[in-house]
Amino acid sequence: MIPLIETLNIPESRKQYYRRLLHENPSRNLIERYSLFCEEYTDFARKRLSYIPELMHKGWVPIVLSDEGMNYAFTIGLEYSFGHPEILIASPHRPARVLAQMIEWFTDRVEVGERFETCSNYANELKKQPDFSDLDDTAILRPYEESDTDNYPCGYLYSFYGYFADRNLDMNKLPMLILELDFPVSPAPPGGRLSNIMNMQN
Repeated sequence: MIPLIETLNIPESRKQYYRRLLHENPSRNLIERYSLFCEEYTDFARKRLSYIPELMHKGWVPIVLSDEGMNYAFTIGLEYSFGHPEILIASPHRPARVLAQMIEWFTDRVEVGERFETCSNYANELKKQPDFSDLDDTAILRPYEESDTDNYPCGYLYSFYGYFADRNLDMNKLPMLILELDFPVSPAPPGGRLSNIMNMQN
């Protein structure tokens, strides 16, 4: 999979300029590439990149989605701005706004240099927060895998890293950690939509 910026109809010299800018001044890179989209690809920028100004302001943004009885929220920008994998939290029962608050609990710590690891259990820390006090005793992050693309479509994230960070993202190389809460089966089985898991409860 080639970086998405290579698909744009702009001169090669301009692409080379953006490649250099990405490494020399990542903040400026966001500004100039976003300006390019707003000028040359206006509809796409309006529909798919409306989160970029907020990302430029604070270094990351939350994307919150509900699909087929499943709520999930994920970050865009943690790796780009702080060198930490993106974080996705999914739950069949918790409201999207609560997942967004939980995302902020993680990102507040990433912003001050804390790093979260796979296989570590963060349940006790999370349960100290009033909104998360009813968590089970397990809250373990795991790496994003190829099979997760069916359960958690993250097109915004692929677009960001392809257009703004020149990443060659194979499906199983998305820089993200996943936390699945309240699941009858954990982690979620690969493939298919997560509504299949809900049927297992009946």
